[in-house]
Amino acid sequence: MPVILKRIITDKTFLITLILAIFSMMFGVVKLSDIDANTITSLAALILLITIYQALNILKFVANYIVAKCSTIRSVILVLLLCSFFGSMFFTNDVAILTLVPIVFSIAQKINLPKILTISLLTIYANLGSALTPFGNPQNIYLVSHYHLGIGQFMMMSLPFGLVALLSMFVVLLVIKNQPIDDVTLPSIEINQHKTWLLLGATLIVLLGILSVIPVYMALIVSVLAAVCLQKSVFKHADYGIILTFVNFFIIVGAISRIKYVQTLLYQHTTSSLETFFSGMITSQFISNVPAAILISKFTQHSYGLYLGVTVGGLGTLIASLANLLALRQFAALSHHHSTFGFFKTFSFLNIGLLLFFMFVGFILLSV
Repeated sequence: MPVILKRIITDKTFLITLILAIFSMMFGVVKLSDIDANTITSLAALILLITIYQALNILKFVANYIVAKCSTIRSVILVLLLCSFFGSMFFTNDVAILTLVPIVFSIAQKINLPKILTISLLTIYANLGSALTPFGNPQNIYLVSHYHLGIGQFMMMSLPFGLVALLSMFVVLLVIKNQPIDDVTLPSIEINQHKTWLLLGATLIVLLGILSVIPVYMALIVSVLAAVCLQKSVFKHADYGIILTFVNFFIIVGAISRIKYVQTLLYQHTTSSLETFFSGMITSQFISNVPAAILISKFTQHSYGLYLGVTVGGLGTLIASLANLLALRQFAALSHHHSTFGFFKTFSFLNIGLLLFFMFVGFILLSV
């Protein structure tokens, strides 16, 4: 318990949102109903499950195996981006970054891999890939719960955007030299196949809960049982901070949404899907896409516009997505350089460029 508490109270994102939540309760109007219990339950179930995958080294095993088959720098980066894009669909953008950034540094010790460029693209395509599934990132989990979206409805929204995002990856990779490399040898990782199959079964049940096919509390029960049976240590290592941060988001947004000026402003700028799209995208640049999704959803029924807005809005500034800050933190922790300005410069250039491109994509998708 002391280890868990220490990790929570040293989580800067949690502490900042906690202070803002306290101010919201002191000076604003907050209701218990502001906290979406279904979203919190879904997130808790998913966090536990993801921590088991990390503890069993399943994600690193898959990534290492695929990267070891590469013969050029471009193909190494392509495989890393594909792992990030597709991995984030099922294990969230945060987990994709936490898993793959250390692998980038391991590979860079053996070949001339452009670390900053690779990590910047990893983060971008983790954000974009996570948008394709209802459980790929926290805002999707919330939007599915809030708008009561079925799997079919959600995939109809996400697939066209996801296809364009995937194609853009191959275009972006053309700027990287196709330089041949020697075989990449990464540390050998073994996995327990029996536990892996049991975990896959538990994953299926949890996903059914998140999609409301079965009661969501059953998803949490299955996650807890999976942790008890497969890897008890995950209870010490699970990211409880993100769950509590989400509670803080709900409190803050609940208070903000009752400010008359904010109500008037958002009602005026969410009357159509296109307006909602731009509102979500712009708001995300300043308060991050998760609280932007929670806030704007209170004023509009244009779920498609909001989905695209907060998805595209995850690009751009460092604070547009919590995953962006996580990537910066990972780079700073693993890099020998004291300054992160080089990362910030490359990251911002790529993000703003792709933000403008996907703003156009979103506009087209909502106009047809």
